[in-house]
Amino acid sequence: MLYGLTGWHAIILLLWIAPFVLWLVAVIQVAKSRAAGGTIALWIIIVTLFPLVGAILWFVIGRRTAAQGLERL
Repeated sequence: MLYGLTGWHAIILLLWIAPFVLWLVAVIQVAKSRAAGGTIALWIIIVTLFPLVGAILWFVIGRRTAAQGLERL
């Protein structure tokens, strides 16, 4: 079944699966975060509209700002 899945096929498959997994993990972490409801909705919109860039932004900026928002409460 996977006999012909070598070379370029594997590279193309990785280029589709890796961003999808990154997006999926970002959406799950946004949903599980304990930030305010509006903040969660905004991040889910950002991550959904811009899948790769939005997920990277969530991991770089979003998790920190969501945690800082909880410290202020």
